[in-house]
Amino acid sequence: MKNEIQNWLNIIESLDGIAPPEVKAFYFGIFESTEGLLMYLAGSFEYNEQTDDWANLEAPDKAYRYIGLPDDFQEESPEIILNEVAAVLSEMEEDGLFKKGILKNAEAICCGFDGGRLVKVR
Repeated sequence: MKNEIQNWLNIIESLDGIAPPEVKAFYFGIFESTEGLLMYLAGSFEYNEQTDDWANLEAPDKAYRYIGLPDDFQEESPEIILNEVAAVLSEMEEDGLFKKGILKNAEAICCGFDGGRLVKVR
């Protein structure tokens, strides 16, 4: 899944460019759709470590901002899915993959199910 996410982020960057410094945080939102589990990337001009309200973002309207999660996730509990996604994103952060490209200027990077708890990656 790590390679798929990296390729997906590269596509987003090639189409949207590097986020401006005014984008303070990024949210990897997970939700269930008629197509299965999907994840999207949204940026926020606000970030507050004390509350998760900043992550109540409008979902992107561009199809390339979405990626399907692996088929083996489809039958797992939301907690397991969130833990797996957070582990992969954390590994990417530790490997320095988020220190360049679209996410490089972000103060915070989090993931979570829409309307649920957030897991902080940065």
